[in-house]
Amino acid sequence: MYLALALLAVVSQALAVEQIEPTVSFQGRPIRFANREHPYYLGSSAMVPIRTVCQAIGAGVRESRDSKQWTILRGADRIDCSPGTPWFTFNGVRQTLQEPPEARDRNLFVPLSMLQAISGSGLEIKAIYGSSRETSIFYLNRLLHYKPEDAPFHQFGTVYVSVRATAGFIGAKVDTRGEGARLTITRSRDKLVYELSSHWFSFNDAQRALRAESIIRGKTVFVPIEIFQAFLGQELCSR
Repeated sequence: MYLALALLAVVSQALAVEQIEPTVSFQGRPIRFANREHPYYLGSSAMVPIRTVCQAIGAGVRESRDSKQWTILRGADRIDCSPGTPWFTFNGVRQTLQEPPEARDRNLFVPLSMLQAISGSGLEIKAIYGSSRETSIFYLNRLLHYKPEDAPFHQFGTVYVSVRATAGFIGAKVDTRGEGARLTITRSRDKLVYELSSHWFSFNDAQRALRAESIIRGKTVFVPIEIFQAFLGQELCSR
């Protein structure tokens, strides 16, 4: 039994690594990274090596002698940041970061969102969740970063998203009280009711059909993305 649990832990860790492999591109061209420079996720922030990405976007990087101060210059724009500090200044204006820059293997990794501030446009990241689960979900043209257990996936032509994670991204509430097989999702004045494993749902009391039913993986409930698109239309989409 202990051996089985150990093997399960190893497999789970391997899947987690496979599911989180962010790839970065600038103006549609992938940025290539050396072995010790591969981007990674820290919390919900995609962390990228500062020098390689800055070189790709045409920005210069300056490092202080003690490596505690870093400056990025691109045209008339300037960013100042420090390892371990959860904020940076962009043209003198302080902006907060979800995660601070982090020193790894003599490289400084910074949140991609910080470099997007100075890149102008075209600096994008795509989250790859394994060969059989590759998809990216965007809300208002921003990539949503899911935890490994909540990673969206395609199955038989349908895009599935985690109920609770996606509801959190769009500011909706999920209620499963009463009957465990029924989900009630509310957002502002809109209300959606869905019976698990069914091919229909009601949105503001109007019944709508689904091409596919819900799927449960572990403790996570996944539903077709159309359920959340009832609230948002194509503001929420997959690419």
